[in-house]
Amino acid sequence: MLLVNTFDVEPWWATVPPCVAADRWDGMPDRSETPLREYLDLCDTAGVRCTFFIVGWYARRFPKRVEEITRRGHEVGCHSMYHDDVAILSTKRFRETTREAKAIIEDAAGTPVLAYRAPSFSFPPQRCGALFNELSGMGFTIDSSISTAGRIYGSGHDKSRFRAPMSLKTLYGVDILEVPVPGIVMAGRELQMFGGGYLRLAPLFLLKHFAQRERYQVLYVHPHDFDPFPPPMPNRGAISNLRRRINVGDLRRKILVLLTMSEVRACGQILSDKEEVHV
Repeated sequence: MLLVNTFDVEPWWATVPPCVAADRWDGMPDRSETPLREYLDLCDTAGVRCTFFIVGWYARRFPKRVEEITRRGHEVGCHSMYHDDVAILSTKRFRETTREAKAIIEDAAGTPVLAYRAPSFSFPPQRCGALFNELSGMGFTIDSSISTAGRIYGSGHDKSRFRAPMSLKTLYGVDILEVPVPGIVMAGRELQMFGGGYLRLAPLFLLKHFAQRERYQVLYVHPHDFDPFPPPMPNRGAISNLRRRINVGDLRRKILVLLTMSEVRACGQILSDKEEVHV
């Protein structure tokens, strides 16, 4: 299985819709430094590279951490300015905030930012043409915002069209490589088994089964996925907070197994290899 290794670098309170207003972010306690370094070490252990999609606010507040990511040989991408829900942003606001975040991340990383991922994969299918044209105009050559699995926010994209990395030139007329995040079909539902909460919930034997069966998947995790004692999210109910706490301690072993049994790439490696997977 080709496994694209990605990590969304965002504060633990970054949600869609937001549970903390952007003007309060600077006063919130940070809990991401240890999980970020643990994942960098885990990638070193497995001998793989990763694309770290970084929120612009995070890069502005913690530039040395962004610098460390690139110094250790990994790729940095843009994950919006404040983990914005793209579906409710005007095209003008999307352009302004994405350009701001890109510049901040590039300044911290000391390298061009060519990859983008929308928070919660919140690219509405009906606006993809306009949004991808905006990304192309800003110099992005890679996107990973398309999810085919059912989600509360985002998704709604056709899995038969987005099964593997592909150029968007034919679909949208832009020179961008799409690295889609397809789901796994189980009991008639398509689930993002290799990411976030589903990854924590899934038993290792099931993940190994799908890793042997699938041709292509995307691994995506967040700092809070590695936090064994996450604080309650403001303005969220008991079920949402419970989901943050399930199987956190077992995640490192699962990921190491998946990384060692797969052909692992960062997004930029797929682009540089001009590698398309036909499934």
